[in-house]
Amino acid sequence: MKPLRQVLRDRRGAVAMLAGLAAIPLLAMAGAAIDLTRLYLLHSRLVTSVDAAALAGARVINDLDRDAQIQRWFWANFTRERRTGTTGYLGAEITSFTISVEESNRVVRLRVRAALPTTVLRLFGQETLVASADHAARRQDRGMELALVLDVTGSMAGASMTALRDSATELVNILFGPNETVPNFYMSVVPYTATVNIGRGRSSWLAPGSLDPTAYGSTVWRGCVQARYQNGEDETDTPPTIVPFRPHLWPSTVGRYSPNRGDNEWTSTTITEPNPENPPSDSAQNALGNDAKGPNLGCGRAVLPLTQPRGVILNEIANLRATHRGGTMANLGLQMGWATISPRWRGLWGSPTLPLNYDTPYMDKVLVLMTDGNNEWYDWPEGAPGACRTSGSNPPCRSGYTSDGDADMTAYGRLRENRLGIAGITNARALTEINARMSRLCTRIKANGVILYTITFNVGSTVTQDLYRTCATRPEYYFNSPDTASLRAAFREIGGQLANLRLIR
Repeated sequence: MKPLRQVLRDRRGAVAMLAGLAAIPLLAMAGAAIDLTRLYLLHSRLVTSVDAAALAGARVINDLDRDAQIQRWFWANFTRERRTGTTGYLGAEITSFTISVEESNRVVRLRVRAALPTTVLRLFGQETLVASADHAARRQDRGMELALVLDVTGSMAGASMTALRDSATELVNILFGPNETVPNFYMSVVPYTATVNIGRGRSSWLAPGSLDPTAYGSTVWRGCVQARYQNGEDETDTPPTIVPFRPHLWPSTVGRYSPNRGDNEWTSTTITEPNPENPPSDSAQNALGNDAKGPNLGCGRAVLPLTQPRGVILNEIANLRATHRGGTMANLGLQMGWATISPRWRGLWGSPTLPLNYDTPYMDKVLVLMTDGNNEWYDWPEGAPGACRTSGSNPPCRSGYTSDGDADMTAYGRLRENRLGIAGITNARALTEINARMSRLCTRIKANGVILYTITFNVGSTVTQDLYRTCATRPEYYFNSPDTASLRAAFREIGGQLANLRLIR
């Protein structure tokens, strides 16, 4: 038997004990490294998710479902395990999700806490690790001159016009938020049909001697103008001080088809055209429809030039009405929309400083063009009241009448006047020519840095869809809307894209 002193000096087996004791902190350190790495990954994903959700919330800060959209954007990035659960990335549990909104400052703040279950550290009593993110986004609107160019032709009557007014109103409200004005933000509204109305008060833009007041019978020239088709001036932003306009006039056809009715038979006592400056109700306007008569037939509401107050813009949109007869010439609406934001027109619309230069710092120029049909002359197949009427360029049902291949009066005159200079004029060839002019116009507008959005509404023609798609600045800036719901969605998406955002915290 060993002496006690020898036993106490014997260190065999101590190394194993010491190694075992030393393994405990080493295991804790390894576990901490693993769990802290997972915490780092969680925090990174949490920050990304909160950023995306805050930006989305700022974009839709005035929507009724704002909070629901914020949550959708958060979980789209945080990868929720179950549709209605609160567990997401790496099995982390969302323990706190707080949305706050400062309406006056247009700020959305999102604070989120997540508890991450540990792996190794739970052996040492640490069940969870916590990550948090607190971010806010403010709608930081750049300065902008925005032109809304809207189709108000007769085919827009009824539910379509209601949908257009509602959609355009929503876009305005998205951009203005709760404010009546936004610094350095201006909008114009340009309704168009087969002509465009520059406004009665701008007769100085007309060629000298071109306006004959007596030609308008008991009414007056409402402000619509002919296309400046000579020398390609319907594809430029040349101001009227260089190339003036000529007034639009739809002359009476009394006796033209006698004893049958003409396509615009009127005298001083039979003018029934609606006054676009004081529009009737939708029902009254639509009841008159294609049967209206007068020298301003087909002339819609005047252009609203760049303005700041939201109320003025919304009132203009609320007063839009479907305007029957003539056809659709979207290229002329597009040209006039460009004129409202082109610096070559500075001072002509009323403001001595607007439109601004193209390269003005922190200012964008944007044009939104919408249509519900093809570019074409309309041919109203008028007959006796109650007689059959067919659409398009087919001979009308009028007894004894033989079609001469002509069509309604437009800013380019009648079809057979051939102001477009087409060999063998037909509506189909005229459509091709108008489309070509519009395409070149789109190219010139974009070359000046103007951002172009385009919308087709209930348009089945692939030719027209392709025209508007290529007209847009980018393919994703074109929206084909087959119904009223998608039209509203298109305007909402454009409004969201134009509401420039930045993180502030």
